[in-house]
Amino acid sequence: MPKFSLGYWELLSPALFGTAGALFLSLFSSKDNLVKQFGGTLFKFSLVGYAIGATVSVSLAISEVIKESKAPYNHLLFPIGGGILAIIFLFGSEYLLLYRFFPSSFTGNVGDNLGIQFLSFLYLSITTIATADLGDILPTDITPRLLIATEIAFNLFTLATGIQLLLAQNS
Repeated sequence: MPKFSLGYWELLSPALFGTAGALFLSLFSSKDNLVKQFGGTLFKFSLVGYAIGATVSVSLAISEVIKESKAPYNHLLFPIGGGILAIIFLFGSEYLLLYRFFPSSFTGNVGDNLGIQFLSFLYLSITTIATADLGDILPTDITPRLLIATEIAFNLFTLATGIQLLLAQNS
């Protein structure tokens, strides 16, 4: 029986499609129709579930690239960096989507229009993944806190992987 395995881009695609989907919903959907049709709790649950699944998929993509590589490991900068960028954009767009449907999910100045709001949530995602959360945009309920915790868990995985690669290359 042949072994089925997914490559880097297949494993990265949930984060990329999730980013596109969240941006599309932020731009073109009416929160009243979508939230009434699916219910706020189900909507939030599916948002967090998708984020966790896409994060696991990107983590597997990075693991596969690392597992198949040999020293020196300097060629891993772009695959690992691509995974980190995919996660930053995924979470930035999911924060935006959550804010557009449930504005009380975050406190702080995120801007008045969609473009500024997206940049604000990209900023939140970058500061979260860099573990430098500055506290100017804060979550107010469990859903954004779960999203932020998932992004931080991905960062811890990536840091641990990077440290392991540095130690392996220097030994």
